[in-house]
Amino acid sequence: MPKNIKCYDNGGKTLDRYTVVYLDQPAGHKGNLFECVGMNETPFHPQGFGQHSIASVGKHLGKEIPFESLPIDCQTLVNRDLTQS
Repeated sequence: MPKNIKCYDNGGKTLDRYTVVYLDQPAGHKGNLFECVGMNETPFHPQGFGQHSIASVGKHLGKEIPFESLPIDCQTLVNRDLTQS
């Protein structure tokens, strides 16, 4: 499991059901914002969704879940992000 991330699942309320926040990658605003990726379960599919953004951590992103609970494609996306940074 990657370190210094928080993973969230909003239960499918929005297209970007899963959000992973990279706590080692602050994005300004007094340390409250971090780089993140929002995605659905198929971020590599042509009709899937995976988009980088910034976010603050919290329950507004959904329920916090373990990294291992993310779909495999989501885990792959996060691992690629972390090995390229």
